[in-house]
Amino acid sequence: MIIAHKDENGREQSLFKHLINVGNASFNLGKQLDIEYMSLLVGLLHDLGKADPLFQDKIKNNKNTSVNHSSAGAKYLYQIYCDIGDEDEKFKSPMCQSYTEILMYAIEAHHRVFDIGTYNKQVINSIYKRLEYDSLNRKYSYNLVRNYANSIIDEYCNKKYKLSIEETFTKGFEEYKNIIEKLELGKSDNPDIDFNYYNHCIIRLILSILKNEDIYDTINAYEKIIDKKTYDENQAVIEYFYQQIEAEYGSYPPPTSDINKVRASIVDVIRSRYDTDSNGIYKLDLPTGAGKTKLSLLYSLHQMKNNHKNKMIYIAPFLSILEQNAYEYRKTLANDKYILEHHSNVVDNTPFDNEDNDDDNIAAMKEYIIESWDQLVILSTMVQFSNTLFKSRSSNLRRFYNLSNSVIILDEVQSLPDEMTHIFNLMLNFISKVMNSVIILCSATQPSLDHDSISHKIIYGGSNNEDYNLIQLDDRQKQIFDRVDVSLLNEGKESRLTDIYNSVLGDKQKSTLIILNTKKSVMNLYEMFEEAMDDTSNLYYLTTNMCPKHRLDIINEIKNKLNSDIDVIVISTSLIEAGVNLDFRRLYRSYAGFDSIIQAVGRCNREGKYDKGEAYLVNLDKDDEKLGNLKSIENKKNITKKVLDNYDGNFDIEDLNKRYYAKLFSNLDDLDKKVADNKTLLDLLSFNKEIRQSGDMEGINAQALKEASDQFNLIEDSSESVIVYYGESFALIEELIAAIEEFRGYDGNKEKINEIKILLNKLQPYTISIYNLNDFEDKLVKIDGLDAFGIKILNESNYDEKVGLTEESKLESFLI
Repeated sequence: MIIAHKDENGREQSLFKHLINVGNASFNLGKQLDIEYMSLLVGLLHDLGKADPLFQDKIKNNKNTSVNHSSAGAKYLYQIYCDIGDEDEKFKSPMCQSYTEILMYAIEAHHRVFDIGTYNKQVINSIYKRLEYDSLNRKYSYNLVRNYANSIIDEYCNKKYKLSIEETFTKGFEEYKNIIEKLELGKSDNPDIDFNYYNHCIIRLILSILKNEDIYDTINAYEKIIDKKTYDENQAVIEYFYQQIEAEYGSYPPPTSDINKVRASIVDVIRSRYDTDSNGIYKLDLPTGAGKTKLSLLYSLHQMKNNHKNKMIYIAPFLSILEQNAYEYRKTLANDKYILEHHSNVVDNTPFDNEDNDDDNIAAMKEYIIESWDQLVILSTMVQFSNTLFKSRSSNLRRFYNLSNSVIILDEVQSLPDEMTHIFNLMLNFISKVMNSVIILCSATQPSLDHDSISHKIIYGGSNNEDYNLIQLDDRQKQIFDRVDVSLLNEGKESRLTDIYNSVLGDKQKSTLIILNTKKSVMNLYEMFEEAMDDTSNLYYLTTNMCPKHRLDIINEIKNKLNSDIDVIVISTSLIEAGVNLDFRRLYRSYAGFDSIIQAVGRCNREGKYDKGEAYLVNLDKDDEKLGNLKSIENKKNITKKVLDNYDGNFDIEDLNKRYYAKLFSNLDDLDKKVADNKTLLDLLSFNKEIRQSGDMEGINAQALKEASDQFNLIEDSSESVIVYYGESFALIEELIAAIEEFRGYDGNKEKINEIKILLNKLQPYTISIYNLNDFEDKLVKIDGLDAFGIKILNESNYDEKVGLTEESKLESFLI
């Protein structure tokens, strides 16, 4: 028997069974997006090279040798393309060649992505170069592999799908042309660049489908270990969630205050749209305090119930927003089993990304425990979301498909770094138009991502031409949310931390929030107050040195005191300025992007308890707030300063916001992320100009997917996630270690893999990010099983119940 997998107990899975399992499952996933035949082809052919006697000798005799098993399927597919082209000229078109290359790449890269266009004395298209594998090593027997495919795969296609393999190929080509048509390249300012960029998106989507089904079948090769939730089960949970949110809105009393009347009218507008809006990109522009969090949940659950969306994905730029809103969502939905809060990679999946590991059943199980976002409600960060869009680790690729047929809420979208504008705009277009998702961009200070100065614009609106503005407040409604007097501390002149300190202590009988840009400045000011105050029980310090659960506990303690009219002083980084439902009478905010300032002002007099709240903007001296490592914040701070230098005392938010974004977008170079050698991510993922200009290259596509992935970071961050001992994590860590030891033990219990995954999900709120983790190696728990899974746990003694991590980071940190 020709086999695909063999375990340590000698159990085997035939290659034919593996290929048809993955092919059929890929067909079913692809069918939801009208790409079933493209998906079927890569599923049936991805491991075709395992039919080679060289691979069979390796797997049957347990030889520790590397065998290329991914190129044969691509070579077989290329031969189909050539044969069909010889019979019909229309299949020799550049469009058909591009389509063929996309499928070939997905097959060749299903264990590791690579750059298509490369240079080694001459320009090389790696897709085609890999087809030469058997001529470069005569030990391979491609003719035997081809005969296997002709006799088994083609026969199966005819029997199962009533199509020859060639007819399957041509149906896939029609799907590809339909995708390109959906993307409306005729309306693009740069159709050639956009076409190549969208091809990279199609590659990513096909790869995601393939990798998900390959891993699933590899784990279940000998027995059913993991199972997928059924459609009926998911629908029952969606109905339950729907009833929960409706019950909450039904419990609100009739509005009496002006602000609650406006909130109620906003809900009415959302109710008029949530069941009918089609796939597309919409804006939800509302002032802080208008109720965006619950509105997003209400809208999403109606889309899931009535428009058959698979899931809701909520993305927040800051952990503080995620923590706060995750708490609200869990409280409303009351069923944690179907909710994933994912804000860090508890498992380092680097060991699982290589050419051979996915053939191993145990390695596939380890890959499975890394989050792939298959729950009904996903709550995550912009960092994790962007990694899903652009990084090439196996877990990131697997998540990508799970963005399809979803409602995706991007909260505080203005926080996205400017240099990511173009690649995000194009990717969101692809997700809405090809992956059939509804995307909601939420903000109180939203930039216009289709501005004339933006070369690669977002395509707002629904596929049925719905208005992209979900809600538009009139002037009277906007006025009701104007609750704060804003002024400049020291009339905008440079100030020191001592100026803030003296201003606060000059009138201590007010609840006060102070937001600064760096952890170091927060700590320095906190220590000033701590030293001066006899009673520090109402003094609070908040930074990301605390794990999410720790911060949430502190925030809830602050909230309870504010609700009891106890005057507190809170000194924090920007983690508190958006999405955190705290209401202070007085605010101090050091200069930052104008979008951040408006969010911070939203924490002041939020519920209108006072006639007016007080907000002071502080032009903090560079010696007290060093931004050298935070270029994006420094740039935004400088733009805000230029806008405020013309400040005339009338703080018109809308006018200042327009002026701010006009200046921000005036430098077009800032909209493309630059990487090594002055390349841009947009170019690497599309035209790859440097390679194309270096010489003639075979083929249509030239994207440098690996280089782009390696270079991409939403924030320049060398941190790694570590689990800490805090609260309930003591017991969870003990359970995790026990489960891992049982999984790894003699005759290990493989069913423990599901328990490990559940425990890691539960430990998400007990993680922190540490820079330069090598400096902390002696402070980590030492257990072999943890290293094998790439899991890191900080020693109990290095985490403090008051300030969190007891070792200072070497970098001044701003957290997204």
